[in-house]
Amino acid sequence: MAVAKNTSLSRKALVLHAFETQAAYVPDMRAELEPAGTDWISAQTFFSDDEAMDEFLAFEQSRYARTDLKTAGAFLMNDYAYIFAATTVPLFVGFGLVPELSPASVTLSFYTKKQLHHGKIYRSRRAHMRFDEAGIRHGRLDDPADGDLYRIGIENHFCLVVDRVHAKTKLSRAALWRLVGDAIAQLFLDAGLRFDAVEAAKAAAMRILKTPGSPLANRELHYFDVTQCDRQGKAIRETFRQRGGCCRFYLVEGGTCCSTCVLKSPQDRNEELQLAMRQNLSFG
Repeated sequence: MAVAKNTSLSRKALVLHAFETQAAYVPDMRAELEPAGTDWISAQTFFSDDEAMDEFLAFEQSRYARTDLKTAGAFLMNDYAYIFAATTVPLFVGFGLVPELSPASVTLSFYTKKQLHHGKIYRSRRAHMRFDEAGIRHGRLDDPADGDLYRIGIENHFCLVVDRVHAKTKLSRAALWRLVGDAIAQLFLDAGLRFDAVEAAKAAAMRILKTPGSPLANRELHYFDVTQCDRQGKAIRETFRQRGGCCRFYLVEGGTCCSTCVLKSPQDRNEELQLAMRQNLSFG
């Protein structure tokens, strides 16, 4: 049963439990409540700082050979949107909580870690996020009004980020917003699995990310299922998120298109995913 259905907790205890659960779920990108220390910076201050932005973009360009400035902008947005989604989506999916998300209200502690990607070790930019407990709203995953509240928070937070990355790299605002939507959609799917609320999470994500007039809305983004039989002939179905945007990884040296890249045909995409599923099912 999803933790959000536990009504025996007080509001204060629910918030503490939600943040503890998120931190255990995604320890690399923790949502925190404690007052920020000297190594923390508000999102407003960070993304308004030319030096901080230039350093972030230079970091992204250093990760792969032949990374142009637009691609660095896509990587930056991909990384930061994932940080944001990993800290906020589990709070909403699992517990119905929506923090105050304005850039001035969210503080960040950035760090760099190494991770495996396409068989090689690369550095990635990660961060923990801190929120003001007094600004947290209590709601429900299946309430469209609460979904709207979360969507508006996303839009308010990323307006500054999108404008600044666009100004620095000239990558279009629409392309940047699509990367935000992709990250949010993926974490809704992941958190839905985590909290035993997959269908509710998918439905909420599509309401939030398909709102007419929202910069998050794009027609390509959706969920889809792929089926593969195991050795006993049992059909195994898995749900995936179809990207609405492109991270431009295929443009760097040694880069490829992601498994659910918007540039792939559905047939090629599904064949690649079925192959991966067969490998995971030990077909070799």
